[in-house]
Amino acid sequence: MISGRQALAEIERFIQKARQQEAQVERAYTKATEEVGRLRLQRTEAFRELARLKLDAIRQNQVVGELDSAEREAISLLQSRQQALQQLTERRHEAEQQVRQAEAERQAALDDLQRALADAETIRKSVEAKISTNAEWISVRARVDEIAGQAQQAEKKAIQAEADREEKRRPYEADPLFMYLWRRKFGTAAYRANPFTRYMDRLVSGVVRFDQARANYALLNEIPERLRDHSRTIIAKLQEERSNLKVLERKALVEAGSEAAEAEVAKARDVVTHREAQLAKAREALAAQDRTYDASILEGDAPYRDAVELLAAADQREDLHRLYEEATRTPTLKDEEIVRRIQSTDKLMNSALRQAVETHKKLKELAQRRATVEQQWEQLRHQGYDTPYGTFGNEASLGNVLGGILTGAVGGAILGQVLRDGFHHGPSPWDSGFGGGLPIPPPDGFGTGGSFGDGDFRTGGSF
Repeated sequence: MISGRQALAEIERFIQKARQQEAQVERAYTKATEEVGRLRLQRTEAFRELARLKLDAIRQNQVVGELDSAEREAISLLQSRQQALQQLTERRHEAEQQVRQAEAERQAALDDLQRALADAETIRKSVEAKISTNAEWISVRARVDEIAGQAQQAEKKAIQAEADREEKRRPYEADPLFMYLWRRKFGTAAYRANPFTRYMDRLVSGVVRFDQARANYALLNEIPERLRDHSRTIIAKLQEERSNLKVLERKALVEAGSEAAEAEVAKARDVVTHREAQLAKAREALAAQDRTYDASILEGDAPYRDAVELLAAADQREDLHRLYEEATRTPTLKDEEIVRRIQSTDKLMNSALRQAVETHKKLKELAQRRATVEQQWEQLRHQGYDTPYGTFGNEASLGNVLGGILTGAVGGAILGQVLRDGFHHGPSPWDSGFGGGLPIPPPDGFGTGGSFGDGDFRTGGSF
């Protein structure tokens, strides 16, 4: 069994590992694309040698000059791309460093808050143990328990009466003649009608036996209201007695020095809030860098493509193509050596291209897995799963799922379900109603989602 904070820390380590794996694949992708460019230039140089061998001086100068121009422009594009990639990687690395630093500072602030809470909790438990022998507290607590029991019974009766009313009034309301006289308030001081209408209404009353039915229907509606008012009265009395109990408890807490401990909790909580804001800002900056990275690397590499197209256009000119065919038909020793070199370069270039495509695909998959887990992690953190007072009983499943996500065997979306299934909220210092509870609202992640303060009567029921 591990704590909620340990579970989310494990996910953070997974995210860091995924980013490291991403960086390795990115380097392999960069190396493959650079190799394609290098081989493309090498292939162009081989065609240049054929041009020097086969063309006359004037024609040679023209072709080689065009190849040199294309080569220079291609190299410029590739260098520009490499510089942009390097700058992007450096900025992304800096953003990752900022997130790690902000996470460390947040964790230190959370540790300080937990220590402050532990001190306040120690005082509370000590006071709670001592006051349990105080005669006045025992008397007030006994009244709270007694009235709470009465309130539960009164609430139960009110609910039952309301249910009975809904069921038993249906026959009355289904009788149109009865409801006609009821709405006209027949038989009461509020009834108003002319003599003829009065005469007819008396006839109708006799037919439906309205006098007896009206009394029963009125009582049927009145009893639940009386019981509900009685329940409200008892609950109000219970709240008053609970307030008296809290006053006694709060006084004992203050005398034991709880205010100083609570001030430290408040101070530590404010630091946590500040560190949370810094971390959110750092993560937002990293997310922006990730989006730029994805757009530049995963969705295409325009400068590289432009360089390849530029050289392809140059070495696929009709003159160069003719040179290649002529060299293969009537090879001299030098021609044969150049043609073989071009053929070998073509094979290597195709292999490098396949490698670039494969690493590009893997890089995209890794980025998508990492982004999915980051999204799940952020959602769970905001839902309070990183509370130090929560536990996970399925840590083995969590490790297996994270490992499966990293290898691609498991989809990232299943992570949230595994965490939700294994999570158990434990009580935190903010859940205690003793003395009115901590007079400080908890930061995100420290609550348990249960009731606080007046919501819990500590007698087995709440109203």
